[in-house]
Order: sequence, then structure tokens, then C-alpha cells
Amino acid sequence: MTQLFIDSKEVKLPSEFELELVTENPYFTRVGSYTYDIEIDLRDPANREIYKNINRLDVTTRIKNRKAMLIVNGLCAINGIEVILSIESYTAKIQIIAGNSQLNYEGGDSSIRTVAFDEVSILPSEAINTLFGTYPEHKAVYTPIISYIDDDGNTNVLNTVEVGADITFTRANNIAPQYYLLYYIENLLQKLGFIKGYNELEQNDTWCRIFVTNPYKENKPGDLLPDWTINEFIEQIEVFFKCIVSIDPINGVYNIVNMDRYFDNAGIIFINEVIEDELEKVYDTDTSYSYAYDNVAYNLPSEDYYNYLKLKDGIREVCIIEQKDSYRDFKANYDQYFSGPYLLTSTEYNLEYVVSEYTVNDESVKGLKIVDRLRDAGDTTSQNKTSFDIIPAQVDAISIYSKTISNYLIGPAVKKVRSETESQAINDLINGNADVKGDIPDKLYIGIYYGVCVALNKGTGEHEEAYWDKMPMSCHDNYFINKPTTMTGSQSILELPSYSLILDGDNGLFNQVYKSKKSIDTTLEYHFKFIADRIYELNKIFLIRNKNYYCKEIHYKISSKGIDKIAEGIFYFIE
Repeated sequence: MTQLFIDSKEVKLPSEFELELVTENPYFTRVGSYTYDIEIDLRDPANREIYKNINRLDVTTRIKNRKAMLIVNGLCAINGIEVILSIESYTAKIQIIAGNSQLNYEGGDSSIRTVAFDEVSILPSEAINTLFGTYPEHKAVYTPIISYIDDDGNTNVLNTVEVGADITFTRANNIAPQYYLLYYIENLLQKLGFIKGYNELEQNDTWCRIFVTNPYKENKPGDLLPDWTINEFIEQIEVFFKCIVSIDPINGVYNIVNMDRYFDNAGIIFINEVIEDELEKVYDTDTSYSYAYDNVAYNLPSEDYYNYLKLKDGIREVCIIEQKDSYRDFKANYDQYFSGPYLLTSTEYNLEYVVSEYTVNDESVKGLKIVDRLRDAGDTTSQNKTSFDIIPAQVDAISIYSKTISNYLIGPAVKKVRSETESQAINDLINGNADVKGDIPDKLYIGIYYGVCVALNKGTGEHEEAYWDKMPMSCHDNYFINKPTTMTGSQSILELPSYSLILDGDNGLFNQVYKSKKSIDTTLEYHFKFIADRIYELNKIFLIRNKNYYCKEIHYKISSKGIDKIAEGIFYFIE
């Protein structure tokens, strides 16, 4: 027996009907469960009552997001939402979508910036407490960030503090939350009606410290995001974190799973009865799956700041490499290194530098810049390149006053300069010669909150106050070099805790996260028709003819009598 319920009201199905239920594995397709067209007879009074308010001429004005549940032989086959496809004469055509299919539909073309994310509004005393934790304990952090630079180079810092025996905001009315990226994900999925299960990203200390830069005191969380659709946002999240948002098609619970662990501890499903003559092998499938990361790169803006952090192709090949034990050993030859194509390396931190010019107190001073830290990683010759539009924000030095030593400490802070709205003439607005969009970022700019760390410029000696030499810091790299001083030109490198957005290197994200650990041949699909005794979960290993397979999708036939015993699936062989 098969029953269909729309918003808990039973729809009377014809005595003879058949529909197809498809379950897809989001690991391979980013799709979940759905049915093909279901035809509903509107001559039936009960059905007519359910669909009486639907505009027959324009189904785009239909009632949206009505709950839809299909019960087969007393068990729930799919529990999602109804999509009305058409109303013609006495027939309504609908589709049921659930799980990741519902997520894709709910996201659709809607802008992520229009989502009513829950805002964080707390007292300054509570905001200070966020400096001593990360996500999920806190939804946002109130770490200092550079939000404005005037024509004279003076900076405005949001959330600036004073330190000593304790940490306090210098201006309690000049604070703004820096929302954690994981909070955006969780809040979005819950706004779309899904229920939190488990989130493996919360087990990664770096991921829990990543925040979206916010230079505005009054902006809503959605205003800080690029002009992406919800689906584009989720896709960027899955690619950047190498994860899958997997939604149960029955209970609507979402789990965020690391791709490399998706099949860990997977149970085995035994398919004992296979219809022999329905085996088909399909070669050269044109489907591209996003889980292979042969080469990774940040899609960085063409700006001077990023040009130093990711050297352009061909620069390294024409450079003269000079190596010394310490970065301080280069200082005697700054003029030579500045005027020639010198790339400097030190064994002390295993970093690379160039000599550049800084403007310090209106004077030009030569000093070192750390370079090429955001370079691509992996096999640079591979055509399978994954580029991230979630990118590290700029970083600069800020000064935090220590009441204990009556001096300013120095440390890094993320910089996201706000856009100042200028008065614009009405004729320019009408003729399209003015900016009416405002400050909409083209990428998602992020930083890492490192916590309250020991700073530079603390001088000598020790003091009893807990925070006399510490300040809250944000950056994208665990190495930070300060500007040279005007008198001696000296510089110091600050080594932060080992969180980083660097891609390359032994401790870079490529080796730690992105490097593919699982090889699945998706160019060869095995099509099986087999006897099914239930609707299967697809995050399992299927044992067919004594061989193991991953399942891409399964199709079931459902009629008024129940589910057909013969199902058809597409599988990938496990080497």
C-alpha cells in the first residue's frame, strides 16, 4: 500500500499508478532523493481541496515548501517538500524532493546575502569573553581588525583593546562581531529548515578559528558575503573545506562530513540476487567530481599585496637565490638585494623574502617582506585544478597599548577596509554612471583568530599582570614580520600558533587536507538490476558478486501496491 501526504493531508492516489523514486549519493552527485512526476486527480473532492488555492495559469505563484511524505507499506520512503510542476485541466503534476535535492531546490537562485542570518548583539563584557574561545563556543569573535585607512595612512581599528592585568575595549561603542564561517553554515542550514546532526569540521582547530572579515559596526551578517546564490555558497564551502553537506531524506538531519572519511566504518550491504543480463559498463563518463584535488590555488585579486604573497609565473625562474641562516643576516646588503632580482631564503624559519621599501613615519625605509606564502600547491601540471574564492584577507600590523609597561605592543590584524558611501548626482544614478550596489565583495575574505598571544615590542623584563605582553591577534599565516624601524631598520618575526591558510609545504593545507587520499575510478560505471528488500542508505559498501562497490544512485519503482522488488543502481568498483 502506498500513501501520499501533503502537509499531513492524505492525497488520494489512483488505484493504478506508478512512480519512480531516485536516491543519489551526495558524495558523487551533490543530489539527494526525489521522485519523478506524480499525477494527482483533481476531480477527487479531497484532492481538489488540497490544491484549490493554486494558480492554474502561473504555477510559479504556487504555495511553496509544503511538506510531502510518501509512505510505502507502512514505512517512509521519502519525506521532504512538494514541488508543483503544472496544473492542467483536472490533473496536478508534482514532484517530491528531499535531502540534498531539497537543499539544492531551497537554495536555487536565491542570494546568500538575502538570508536573515541571526545577528550577534552582546554587551562589551560578553564580547571580551569571545577572545578566550572559538567556534562553536562562540558564534563570533571580537578581535581587533583594521577597518579604515584615511588619506594620510592613519588606520581605524574596530574592537581595539588595552591590556595589562586584564583586557578591555578602549571604545565600547566601536566594536563589531567577526562571524565565524562555521556559524554561517550552521545558521543557513537551520534557516532552510534542516536539523543539525554532527559537523566534523568542528573537530578541526583551524576551521573553528576562521572568521569572515567585518569592517562595519551596523551591517547584517549577510551583507559581508559575496553576491553568490545559496547553492554557490554551499558549493564553495564544500570545496574549500573538502566536505559534504549530507542531508537525510527521511528526517531532514544534516551532517557535515569530511570527504576522506565519508565511507569510514561503512557497513556492508549484501546484494545477493542480481539479474545477470542487465549488467552494463559505461566508459568515458563526462561527469566531473569535485573531490579530486590534484592542484589547489587561491583565486586572488590582482593587487600589490597579493602579488607578493603569490609570485607570478616566471618570476622565480629569473631570480638569484641567496640563502643565509637568519633573516637578520641579509640586512647588510639590502641595497644590493633591492636593486637586483634576489629571492632570499633563511633556514631559521624556512621562509622566503624580498627587500622592499616601506613608508614609516613619512620616511622610506628598506626592509624584508615575506613572499610567496599563498602560492599554489600540488601538481602544477595537472588539469584538475581547484581554485578557491574563499581567500585570506589582507593583514597588517596594529598597536595595542599595554598599561603595565606604558608602551604599545605590536601584532598582526586582518585588514578589510570598508567602502565609504559618497554622495552621487541624480543624473549619474539614472544614466548608470554611479555605483548603486555598494560594498559587495567579489570573494569571501577570511582570517584566522589566533587567540591572545605574546606580542612584539614588549621590551625586556617580566611583570605579574596576566596580559601585559599579550594581545588578541588575527592573521592567515603563523609567521608575521613587522615593518622596519626608522632609526635602525630592524625587524622581528613573530611566530604564532600553527594554524594557517597556507596551501603549500609540509604543514600546508594541501598535504594536511586536500591531497586526495582515496582513489575512485568514476570513468567506469556498473549498472545492475537486482532484487532489493528495502530502500538503501548509500553511504555504505555494496557487496555484489563477491566484489565491493560504492553506489552512485539507485532507482526504485513504486505503485499503489508498494515498492517493486527490482531496483536499478549505478556503482563504482572499489579497487
